[in-house]
Amino acid sequence: MIEYELYQARQQELLSVARQDRLVLAVLRTRRAAAKARRAERVEHEAVYSAAAVESVRMRRNLQLLAR
Repeated sequence: MIEYELYQARQQELLSVARQDRLVLAVLRTRRAAAKARRAERVEHEAVYSAAAVESVRMRRNLQLLAR
């Protein structure tokens, strides 16, 4: 009888650890998804900034050519 109780206790412990592992994995997935979204946002912002910088250089060059 004691062996069965030990077996049950061990099973409950394993189930508890499995639940904790699932929670940890869910948190990690959420953090990864948030980091991915931040990276995408940053890349998008940098692309817009880069496009604006390129356009600024073009406009400055065109103004210089017109001023000649």
